[in-house]
Amino acid sequence: MTYTWWHSGYDRRCHAFESAQTAVADRVFYEAVCEHSVPVERLEREQHGHLCVPCLVKVGAALPDDGPGGWRG
Repeated sequence: MTYTWWHSGYDRRCHAFESAQTAVADRVFYEAVCEHSVPVERLEREQHGHLCVPCLVKVGAALPDDGPGGWRG
């Protein structure tokens, strides 16, 4: 799964959105991995500001385990 990080005008955080969702241009709102919903008019399609910690945790948990001695320890 790949993600796109965009800035929400609601909470001034950068959230992770599934890339498949961001490819649909005629959406009314987008839902972040942390379930934060952002209407199109409040979404900035760029990465800036603080990253959303719940999104970071969920995206990190979805990364494949690379075996013993890997990044998960």
